[in-house]
Amino acid sequence: MSSEGHSAYFQHLEAYEGDLEGWRYRVQKLERPEARSQLDGDNAAFPYHPISDVVRLCLASAGEHLRLAWTAIKAGELYPTAHFSTLRGALVAASQAVYILGPEDTSLRRARGLAVIVESYKRLRQFHLEHLKIDALTDYEKQQIKDQVQWLNGRIQGAVDAGADKAGVNVSDKVIPYAAELTYQSNVGLQHSVNLLWRQMSGDAHALAWALTLRATLDGPKDGALLTTGMAGGSLKDISEPFEASFRILRRGWSLFDQRCEAC
Repeated sequence: MSSEGHSAYFQHLEAYEGDLEGWRYRVQKLERPEARSQLDGDNAAFPYHPISDVVRLCLASAGEHLRLAWTAIKAGELYPTAHFSTLRGALVAASQAVYILGPEDTSLRRARGLAVIVESYKRLRQFHLEHLKIDALTDYEKQQIKDQVQWLNGRIQGAVDAGADKAGVNVSDKVIPYAAELTYQSNVGLQHSVNLLWRQMSGDAHALAWALTLRATLDGPKDGALLTTGMAGGSLKDISEPFEASFRILRRGWSLFDQRCEAC
């Protein structure tokens, strides 16, 4: 990439730094929805784990991942795979916030928020069950873990009874497409691009070669050779596309959060 091209992409992303810093300071203090707001009502469905806190964590996580990616860019470090696994984290977190906050229908918002809560509880339960396999645990420690698993079972059932979507959270087929559509509205091309980026960056996150290959410059095949060689370096052009998408979805998420937190 020419120095002019690199500079243009850098300046474009640099324009987002102010918002990223503003969100960083914002999540350092606890924000509660106003009384009689939509999110205040959503929280009442399951007071043991407020849906508004689930959303704030998503928004905070997305901003943190974007700042990490931007910090590396400012330092002149562009990574062929690590930047994309980081941006994938930003994309899923921002999209999950939009997925929960987007619907005007109260029951649908609650079903989605509670489904994310159930998913969190289930993953924590998996952690504890794996912990139980450690032979060195004392009987007392094992009982503490079993009690925690039992507590989680009760919380999971409580969230299900409160209306959690029993289909769970399908990030690839529901969360990302929904957030892309709500953010980019009638621009089907950009929606499709977000879905493709999500699929491609899964390869980076799981250390699978195909994602990197799509961004690499490959040598032409040599006579009789079964394999060819290629090179993939960090590219601000490649990085900027998922950065842009994640940022725009995150901005939509914060806007929805403010809207749902205002008293009706």
